[in-house]
Amino acid sequence: MKKFGIVPGILKNSLTINDLPTLKSYPIIGHAYLFFPGGKYRSDKLTEAIQDISYQLGPIFRLNLGGKDLVISTNADHTETLFRNEGIRPNRPPFPALYYYRKEAFNSVGVVPGNGDEWYKFRSGVTSLLRTNLLQSYVEVQEDVANSFVAYIKKQCNENGVLSNIQDHLLKFAIEAISVVCPGNRFRCTSESSCQDEEIIAASNDFMEGMYETFIGPPFWKIFKTAGYKKLESSHQIIYRIMEKHLKNVTRMHCQSPEKLIARQPFMYTLFTNEQLTDDDKVMLSMEIFLGGIDTTATTTALTLCYLAQNELVQEKARKDATTKDMSYIRACVKETLRLSPTAGANSRFLARDTKFDDYLIPKGTLLLAFSSVTSCDKKYFKNAQSYYPDRWLRANNEEFHKFASLPFGYGPRMCPGKRLAENEIAILLKKILQSYKLELEADLNVEMVYRMNRIPDRPINIKFINTNY
Repeated sequence: MKKFGIVPGILKNSLTINDLPTLKSYPIIGHAYLFFPGGKYRSDKLTEAIQDISYQLGPIFRLNLGGKDLVISTNADHTETLFRNEGIRPNRPPFPALYYYRKEAFNSVGVVPGNGDEWYKFRSGVTSLLRTNLLQSYVEVQEDVANSFVAYIKKQCNENGVLSNIQDHLLKFAIEAISVVCPGNRFRCTSESSCQDEEIIAASNDFMEGMYETFIGPPFWKIFKTAGYKKLESSHQIIYRIMEKHLKNVTRMHCQSPEKLIARQPFMYTLFTNEQLTDDDKVMLSMEIFLGGIDTTATTTALTLCYLAQNELVQEKARKDATTKDMSYIRACVKETLRLSPTAGANSRFLARDTKFDDYLIPKGTLLLAFSSVTSCDKKYFKNAQSYYPDRWLRANNEEFHKFASLPFGYGPRMCPGKRLAENEIAILLKKILQSYKLELEADLNVEMVYRMNRIPDRPINIKFINTNY
């Protein structure tokens, strides 16, 4: 019997990958013409392109991009099948430019670009970020970081109480919030004058752009240093230089007073006592966690503030929830933001075995992309799918929906290790903001998402903060 797509043998009546519906393709370029300048679709609006193609071809289809056949699905059942069969070492598309540069410059590659046993070793260095007891030890300092940002808002708003392009400001918050965890020394970006935060923001942007450009473009970086490759270089060099002295302090404390390190910097303690990792590995993972905690946190917070400003009743519910300890409604608001505007477009895996999707037997080694940024907004899976309705995530609401339709952090062994940390940081900041301010949009705004490795808002978000504590 088949379960979750597992195929016990060759099924003679199954359709093959070649039977999947597809669009007209051309020699050499395949379906890339669809995304050429002047083509039907934009590469930075890939989610919308996939959604439109699925309307034409159905929920599973084949495209040839980069010289390879890809299977693409907009069906949550297929996403579940994909994850149920991925194994303990899921194999996803690598980032060859990133892998090569890190190996050459740092003798270590980290979690993001690798696969197999090498990835599994690095993953062991970051799993502690998912432990509730470890995260709980950071709550007090996270609240202080959030309070600093609330004070920063008051200083930075214009005479009308508007903070323009709030995502840029939230990048400073995100840097400060992740710094207390990794490298374990707080970078005071919102309360002290420093050019360091601007350097880090530039490096974070270059890192995301460099990854995207070297990933989707031809591998010319193998011949000469392309613009994208140079961005990978410069971003890593800046972050390494900034973090180097802090990591030396961690090493010193680890040697001299490990009990002090575990009390003050519990994540760094778990990292530096991991015997599977070399010193180079520990430096690389520190850089990776730090960089990974900036962009998506700022984006999700900015979008949640935007949705709250657009929905007065939801905002009032969230404000009442800001007086509670568990902040269940505020956390539901964050989940709803990530459903409507996820920063990740799709989950992708090379199939670990021949797997059945509907009537199609897809062979082992095929790359399948499950577009959760499409399924998460599909009325097939969510009632009033286009509406911002955080109540759907509350247990008391009892709304049933497909557990694999919205996966903003992924799922399984390769789920984003910073998931719970980011959710805590965002919820605590929203709580502090709502305790002090009412939110309004400066003007009507219809924010869409564009790709830059992660998805980001396509326009600035300007929020008006009205002080409620007079």
